[in-house]
Amino acid sequence: MNILGITVSHTLTFHHPIFVLLTKSARCFYALKTIRTNGLNGNALWDVTRTTLVSQLLYASLAWCEYLKADERNRLQFIIVKAMRYGYLPRSFNTLDELREDSDDKLFFSARYNPNHVLHRLLLQPKSFEHNIRQRTHNLTLPMDVNAAMKQNFVYRMLFCDIY
Repeated sequence: MNILGITVSHTLTFHHPIFVLLTKSARCFYALKTIRTNGLNGNALWDVTRTTLVSQLLYASLAWCEYLKADERNRLQFIIVKAMRYGYLPRSFNTLDELREDSDDKLFFSARYNPNHVLHRLLLQPKSFEHNIRQRTHNLTLPMDVNAAMKQNFVYRMLFCDIY
C-alpha cells in the first residue's frame, strides 16, 4: 500500500522504499554533479544538497525509521557519507540518526505544547507529582499496556525517550 509516497508492505518491511530512496539519491547525485560542474559550490551547494537529497532521506522517517534493519540504516547512512566525500555536504554534517532525533524532538515539542497540533490528542494526560525530586523530560502519563507494534510508534518512543 502506498501512503503519502511511502510504500508499506503487509509485513511492515521497507525493502521497496529503501530501493526507491537509493534510486532517487543516485539521480540526485547526478544532478548535484551537474550543478557543481556549472559553478555552484561551497555553502550554496550544501544548501541545495540539504534541500534535495537529505530531505528525501528524512521524508516521513519518523513513521518508518524504527522498522528498519541495521543493514538498511547503514545503506541510507552511506548516502550521507558519500555526499560528504564528494563535497556536497560539509565534513561536520550530522549522521542520519542524529538528524532523525532532532526531527523527533522538534515534532514532539510542537505536538506537546500546541493544543491545535494533530498529534496533541494522542498524548496522554499530564500527571501531577507530589514530590519534585528531579527534573523530568515531561510530565505526561506513561502507557503501561502496549504491544510490540505500539512500542515502535513515534509517540511511545518520545514518551520513553530520556526517561531515566
